[in-house]
Amino acid sequence: MRAILEHCAEMDALAARTYQRMSERCPDVDVACEFGELADEESGHVAWWRELLAAWDQGLVPDVVNDTEGLQGHIEALHDELASAVPASVEGMSAQQMLAAAARMEFFMLDPTFGELLDLTEPGSVRRRRREYAGHVEHVVELIERNLSDDPLAGFLARVLKRAWSDNLRLAAYASRDVLTGLYNRRGLMNHMRQWTAWSSRYGRALAVLLVDVDDFKRVNDTYGHAAGDRTLKAVAEGLREAVRESDLVARYGGDEFAVLAPETDMVVLSALVSRIVQRTREVRVPLEGREPLTVTVSVGGAVTTAGPLLSAASAPDGLLAAADRSLYDAKRRGKDRGGELYLAPPSSGIAS
Repeated sequence: MRAILEHCAEMDALAARTYQRMSERCPDVDVACEFGELADEESGHVAWWRELLAAWDQGLVPDVVNDTEGLQGHIEALHDELASAVPASVEGMSAQQMLAAAARMEFFMLDPTFGELLDLTEPGSVRRRRREYAGHVEHVVELIERNLSDDPLAGFLARVLKRAWSDNLRLAAYASRDVLTGLYNRRGLMNHMRQWTAWSSRYGRALAVLLVDVDDFKRVNDTYGHAAGDRTLKAVAEGLREAVRESDLVARYGGDEFAVLAPETDMVVLSALVSRIVQRTREVRVPLEGREPLTVTVSVGGAVTTAGPLLSAASAPDGLLAAADRSLYDAKRRGKDRGGELYLAPPSSGIAS
């Protein structure tokens, strides 16, 4: 895994050096300035990978790659392709030639693997870094379109970059997002849980998880049809987004069950979050053709861990989810439309790694 992260850092470092050379040799002053900005952006990307490498060395990054050897081979091949796309020298190149080289170079940097790996970075920063990288791609495309508007090939390359970026985002979404609700799916949730629990374990920070179950959902499907059931799930998902904090992660855990991963959340904060979710769901109105809108309720179970270094990073997700499931059962047993007794997830005997 470390070799994979090192290759990622080397690729962005190569791009940063190339843009810097272009900024120093480009005959067009305005384009040269833009190349300098792109070099700075790529240097920022290198810093991300270096931070991730440091976190890996400290045992803060879980190894969630199933085929490490295959992924390493893929990244090495990308590195070689990128190196072949980078001009050996930019001396004497025109601004147009440099822009064409930039388009070729960026094409190899849009592989969806990079986005998957960035999801392992410091919890809470993933969205910001994805936005920043999207801004970098848009910067390159706009620079090409603005300066090579009369060149059909350059315009084609810019469109290829746009298409590659949007396609890769879509592929990443298919892997980690639920198609119906747009929330993270179970796979996306577990990847983030591994990272957050590693962080919590290392620094002893509170971390909570909630399981949210739509009450009597089978009755909705049986009475109103599956289309109404789908609308119900989408409405509940939207209500959850509105009820949680920006730092919380919401996922569709499976069927009519959702999960919320809440960092920096102790028992007091978690109890308030449960109340907001229950109340916000009561306000949900699901439109029905020719009928009054449907109202729904949820049962919520939750658990918190603050076990610090005594908590095993490997077993922490399962322990948290099991405790939250017991809490959810308690809410159901007590009549639904409420939260259950919140649990403090017990530490395991393992050591975080």
